Amino acid sequence: MTKSIFRPKKALNGLLLLTTLSIAGCVSTSSTVTTDFYTVRGQTSQQIDRDLRRKGPLKGHALASAAIRFTPVSVLQAQSADGCRFSTAKFKVIANITLPRWQDRNATDDRNLRRAWDGLATYAKLHEETHVKIAEIYAQKLGSTLMALPPQKTCSRLDKQAEKVVGTISREHDRAQKTFDAREQARLARLFKEAERRSRSQS
Repeated sequence: MTKSIFRPKKALNGLLLLTTLSIAGCVSTSSTVTTDFYTVRGQTSQQIDRDLRRKGPLKGHALASAAIRFTPVSVLQAQSADGCRFSTAKFKVIANITLPRWQDRNATDDRNLRRAWDGLATYAKLHEETHVKIAEIYAQKLGSTLMALPPQKTCSRLDKQAEKVVGTISREHDRAQKTFDAREQARLARLFKEAERRSRSQS
């Protein structure tokens, strides 16, 4: 199972300087995705940040997370004169996304705070959905790589080859998820830095 996380170095205090954050991402209908929410309270950005650190995933070190795993849909072997090979190998993604929900959103008159939260919440959701999209690519790659394995004399030998493939694809998948997170952290850091620069120049 892969645990993907979204943990910006700054949350509401930084996003008050930004109006929108967006990322392209969609979730395939072949995946099974469930979403859990944890409740965040507060009337100021400092209070919300404090509650995020207290209640967020990974003991408050993340704002949102996605537990992702591959599950077989149809994996069958067939024995022929050429040997044993996979006749079908299809996998799907099962993911559980954890997101924050601000309970006091409608109770505050701070329009900037509401807008900052909405941008943060939207980004967190799309970020985790993109992790699911990445997983879908590797679920498909797992199936196609197994199907491409040459026939083996016995199905037990084929199983050993399949174990190697699963290990290789799993490691590639983990690297892809970590690369995406690293790129997003760097992109957000640039956005926060630019927003802070603009805020100082306007004050």
